[in-house]
Amino acid sequence: MKFLIHETLRTLNTDDVFEFGLTEISKSPEHDDLFEAEAIFIRNTKVTSKLKLTHLSEFNVVLSFITYIGSKLRGIAKDNLVEFDLNGLTFDQYIPMSKKLREIWDE
Repeated sequence: MKFLIHETLRTLNTDDVFEFGLTEISKSPEHDDLFEAEAIFIRNTKVTSKLKLTHLSEFNVVLSFITYIGSKLRGIAKDNLVEFDLNGLTFDQYIPMSKKLREIWDE
């Protein structure tokens, strides 16, 4: 599978490895001005969830992916007490949920 965005995230207190990716964005078969992609979340080489992002602008596909992954990672950290190795960043710096995507690009 070819990814537009792909990231591997290790943990500090477990042997788990998390990967998440966004497949290449393609035009929707029904509408020429809308796009779709698939967000994939992998834990220890097993796909644990997939989300089809459809009927969105290209910008909104990427924004939806960031929101989806941020929610998944925060849920795992809270429910399973997993500590992620974020290379010295806080969760909000790593996957900002409180900023608009335009603000992130401008930084």
